[in-house]
Amino acid sequence: MQSLKLMPPGKGTIFRIKAILAVKGEPEKYVYHAVMDVSDQDFAGPWKEGEKRINKIVFIGKNMDQQFLRRGWEMMFEKNEQHTISL
Repeated sequence: MQSLKLMPPGKGTIFRIKAILAVKGEPEKYVYHAVMDVSDQDFAGPWKEGEKRINKIVFIGKNMDQQFLRRGWEMMFEKNEQHTISL
């Protein structure tokens, strides 16, 4: 997550990141927030019975290189895991 928020020169600027992650073997939702250079992460309660465990992330910024961000996001997961990204 830290490497995603550090955009190389020419790849745009990220103002905020919000994510909910399903960590393998962990019964609770993992939540990540970042605003500029300050970030916080914590567990946010258990997944409900029958709730689909998926990974979601939202980037808010300007002139962001969407392909760069998608590639970095997708590299964090095993094949066949469901995950979404919003830019």
